Amino acid sequence: MKAWRSALVILGVLLTLFGAYVMLDTVKPVKIAGVALWFLAALILHDGIIAPIVFGVGFALRKVGRSIPVAVLAILQAGLVVASVFAIIVLPAVYKKTLGTKNPTVLPFDYGTRLVIVWVAVAVLTAAAIAVYLAIAKRQNARPSISQA
Repeated sequence: MKAWRSALVILGVLLTLFGAYVMLDTVKPVKIAGVALWFLAALILHDGIIAPIVFGVGFALRKVGRSIPVAVLAILQAGLVVASVFAIIVLPAVYKKTLGTKNPTVLPFDYGTRLVIVWVAVAVLTAAAIAVYLAIAKRQNARPSISQA
């Protein structure tokens, strides 16, 4: 297991170095500053806002509903994480669209509305996953155990 972990870390470092090389080789330095700014903003948004919200919701759910199964909490937190990742990716486009672009074909869609649609889809899929889990768990609890015969 330790060898696999080491190999994956080395692979990750090599891929990061390769990505940095390609970026330095193909992107203008002015654009690199913009990418660095985007990464910094994403880091602040994730670590300063999104991660504490996801943690807080999970913590509150565990305190409020001690009878909520751990799997349901995990499904809820996964839904929050997926919705958050979409927000990190789409919110810069929403912001840029409000500023305008020189070329109207660069950002042709209403990204704010599409983000809300994705959030609704994630909420529906999260609720469906919870419903399926609870149905399976109820069915498993209703069956007599064959190991106790």
